[in-house]
Amino acid sequence: MQGADESRFLDGLYEAALDPARWPAVMEDLADLLGGAAGWLTRMSVADGSGEGVLARLDPAMATLYETYYARLNPFSNEPDPAAYMAAWRPEVLTDEAWLGRSELERTEYFNDFMRPQDIHSGMIIRLAAYGFDVCALTMTRTMRQGAFGQEALSTARRLHPHLRRAFRLTENLAMGGGALPAGVAQALDASPHALLVLSTSGLIRRLNGPAERMLQEGGGLRAVNSRLVAERPEDAAALEALLGAAGTADPEQRRAGEMKLAWSEDRPAVSITASPVRSSATAVFEDGPAVLVCVTDPLAAGPWSPASPNLTLRERDALQWVAAGKSDWEIGMILGVSPTTVRFHVDNARRKLGAVNRAHAVALLLAAQRAAN
Repeated sequence: MQGADESRFLDGLYEAALDPARWPAVMEDLADLLGGAAGWLTRMSVADGSGEGVLARLDPAMATLYETYYARLNPFSNEPDPAAYMAAWRPEVLTDEAWLGRSELERTEYFNDFMRPQDIHSGMIIRLAAYGFDVCALTMTRTMRQGAFGQEALSTARRLHPHLRRAFRLTENLAMGGGALPAGVAQALDASPHALLVLSTSGLIRRLNGPAERMLQEGGGLRAVNSRLVAERPEDAAALEALLGAAGTADPEQRRAGEMKLAWSEDRPAVSITASPVRSSATAVFEDGPAVLVCVTDPLAAGPWSPASPNLTLRERDALQWVAAGKSDWEIGMILGVSPTTVRFHVDNARRKLGAVNRAHAVALLLAAQRAAN
């Protein structure tokens, strides 16, 4: 019977690899197989406990409480030396006793005020993947009445571990690959002479083209830290964070394209960084919503289009500016006094003149041109 149960579980697991919305059901089935109660699929920083997650049979209100307070108290994630911890990190199945003894855990605020109110006695951590200081894992829990996970449950989890890792990797690859983006954005990454990056709404770098990869390797003004795009200089960091946050905010009414200048060095022109929201056509494991297309335009980089003089009509420029402001074709038509069809005509003409493959790319190029002209 156990073999039949595991076979059914694996069928559902690999369905979740193609449909991430099924992961909560997978965690519920896994909890039942392991004699547990609930589950939590997380991507969490070992440096400060922050991250994001998908819940199964857990109170969403407690997840919010975790984000706002208990993340910094999590004894399973806050490591004093994250670099050393990650150097020794291995994908394996562990219990919470790998971090703390039972008596020590029960003396912590995290256990008494966060775990105990949820009727969580102990946990099993099934490591899936790691990116920088971020660790993806399945945490399966047991209630106070159930007690700790035994050897039989650990053996079952370790038997299923390769399948869990493979299914999770498939899901992540689909979310990060070209199939998770509108075709035009995927084409833009490959064709653009400028550095292009696609970020998740939480700021993680999902995809980047060759020029962007070379830019980050060479350093100067931008770099990747824990899979996130950051500015080298503190005076640029806040501006970049605000730019990316405005393009990736979860509120569609507040989502805005924008741009900023960043000085690479004193002996060369500043680069222009534009960020535009772009909707994904596939749902990632941890988030559902638009991604952010970042374009870094270097005046010294050769390319088929010069940002100094895009040959746009006034109507084409106005229509694209309102696209950058997050307006729909209907809203732009009301503002300009034309039909939505005419708006689409102007935007499409602007896109072709700019050599862009879609609206988001056109907005990024237009904003870069305006900054270069100022």
